[in-house]
Amino acid sequence: MSGGRTRILLVDVLPETAEDFEAAFGEGTASGEEAELVHVTATSVLEHTEGTPGERRPAVAVVGRRVQAPVGLIHALRPHPADLAAVVVATSATDSRLTTLPILFPADLVRRVPDARADLLPRTVRELLESLSRRRAETAMRATAQRQLVAGTVISRQLGERLLGEFLTQAPIGALMLDDDGAVLAWNRRASAVLELDDHDSLRRPLADLFPPDARAALRQHLDTAREQSSPGPDVVFERTRSDGTSQAMRIAPQKVTDSEGRERVLVLAEDVTDRLHAQRKLAERTGHALLSAEVAAAMTAPGPLAERLHRCVRATVDRLGADRVCLWTLAPSGRPEPAACADADRTTAAGLLHPEHADGALVGRIADRQRPHLDLTPPGGPPPGTGRPQGSFAGYPLVSGGELIGVLTLNTRLALPGSTLSILENIADQVAVGIQRDRLLQRLRATTEALEHPLLPPRLPELPGFDLAARYHPFGSGLHIGGDFYDAFAAPDGRYVLALGDVCGKGPGAAAITGLVRHTLWAAAQHTTDPEHVLGLVNNALRRQNTPFCTLVYAVLEPPSDPAAPSGTSGTARVRVASAGHPAPLLRRADGGTELLEVRGPLLGVLDELHHPVTEVKLSPGETLVFYTDGFTEGAGAEDRREPEDLAALLAGHPLPTGDGRPADRVVAALVEDAHSWWGERLRDDLAVLALSYLG
Repeated sequence: MSGGRTRILLVDVLPETAEDFEAAFGEGTASGEEAELVHVTATSVLEHTEGTPGERRPAVAVVGRRVQAPVGLIHALRPHPADLAAVVVATSATDSRLTTLPILFPADLVRRVPDARADLLPRTVRELLESLSRRRAETAMRATAQRQLVAGTVISRQLGERLLGEFLTQAPIGALMLDDDGAVLAWNRRASAVLELDDHDSLRRPLADLFPPDARAALRQHLDTAREQSSPGPDVVFERTRSDGTSQAMRIAPQKVTDSEGRERVLVLAEDVTDRLHAQRKLAERTGHALLSAEVAAAMTAPGPLAERLHRCVRATVDRLGADRVCLWTLAPSGRPEPAACADADRTTAAGLLHPEHADGALVGRIADRQRPHLDLTPPGGPPPGTGRPQGSFAGYPLVSGGELIGVLTLNTRLALPGSTLSILENIADQVAVGIQRDRLLQRLRATTEALEHPLLPPRLPELPGFDLAARYHPFGSGLHIGGDFYDAFAAPDGRYVLALGDVCGKGPGAAAITGLVRHTLWAAAQHTTDPEHVLGLVNNALRRQNTPFCTLVYAVLEPPSDPAAPSGTSGTARVRVASAGHPAPLLRRADGGTELLEVRGPLLGVLDELHHPVTEVKLSPGETLVFYTDGFTEGAGAEDRREPEDLAALLAGHPLPTGDGRPADRVVAALVEDAHSWWGERLRDDLAVLALSYLG
């Protein structure tokens, strides 16, 4: 290990922090060892920590708040218990990223200090320096003891005092001396206790024989590696069974030593880490269960077909629990469970390709009938007689949500099922049941929404000779909300065509009922006369009679030209009479691409008893398009974040439309809807409805 004074590397720290360290360490550390303060940057600090971890000059790195990627820098520094520790200043910008440090490094190696408590930095660094100093002293003592090893001419003592020396004889960690063949020559009291060694049977016995047959080859290779290299070999954990039948985990750390007569031996430090290993496995198990629960929750709430999401659940369960097979069964119309998704350890099987051994259908049926779990946790032997299940353990849980049976979850494994695994299986069954129930409720809600929306829009737009008529309707949300926007177009008995687009105040079934009232009143009134004043008056009376919320509406009557082939400006011009009831101003796109707003105004419907709606006559020439739209295009994210109708006019004026396709109106409505979704994005909180009429001429 490199010597020299311990260094404190101040990595991009603030000037006031540097002053605190100058004041705290100007006279040396608490252990009496003077520390050298070195000011470095994040890019140059690696030059001061070069070398093999464990053999470098001891240092503590203080990573300041100005370092943008502190976690990556800590990894690059390669902290080591013998020569390098670190403390990181955590800011609000980096605190979330620093949460991984306690998982990667122990607290005596890397610590976090909040930026608000920067005054704690010197004290924290002093504690880390003292830890480094203690570990270096322990390493030096071990090296001294190793050099003092002496060998007796006759090995006759169980504790091997002559071979191990007084230090290792009394050490609180197990120590054994091996010969060239890996046989035990001596051991200390701790090794005798943890490995159950005795004077008669253990002397000259190969160390590998104390471990199960399947671990002996790996242990011998581990010991041979120590003989072939000068530095200590890595620590490896091997498991064995004690005489009382309980399992034990031993950390074996071999290293080559030379006794006083110059003979090479292998010194093995053996530490019982059973409790630590069990704690690590318990933590890993709980982490795996938490990740599995999160994966199942994510799958069941994700968009997409239910079958795909169920396959994700069974695949995650197999992978996380190490099961041989997991199946999800759902109820068929007959009420009997049918396999919906299965996965096993080496493949995923579609529901239609299940093998007979995937689960016992009769057993699954009994679980569904009783609505109680069925557990077969007997040690693996042969499969239960009369079943098609493979050997091993079986667990089956009914999927129940809100008192309703949804299906069954089954798991097969050749291993025993501990209680923790059964708990997570029960949790998964609940999650899947709730997810399937939620999916079914959403499907019913979508079907109900579609059924309510169906009469609110025309089944199809009429075909107008010489014209292109197009519309779009996009309700807010994922098809689960009934909007208040609507449009309609139909032929009147007098040969004219009626176009209407409106917006009813409110959402949901109540708005749907008002929309239906307005549409059918429009159609019934226009059967008598298409006059805007007459039709809008009847709609207003209908709304007032029902005492409903208000409605905005733009109403237009198209009178086709008598001779569509006549030149523009003569009988080839189409007339459109337009009236507005509190609705956004219509847009008129000219044949040359220029766009203007039409000044058409009038009072809302459903508010006043007496009202008057002025009528504006628009003359459409070939190549021109008349556009009606709802306020979702201008107030899609709320009135405080709005666009103006002039913005839509500018959009259409600058939007090139292809010629010769015969659908200019369709291109216009598509451009407006695409622009609205692009402009508002996730902020869009309103329905969109647009109706456009192009005169082809």
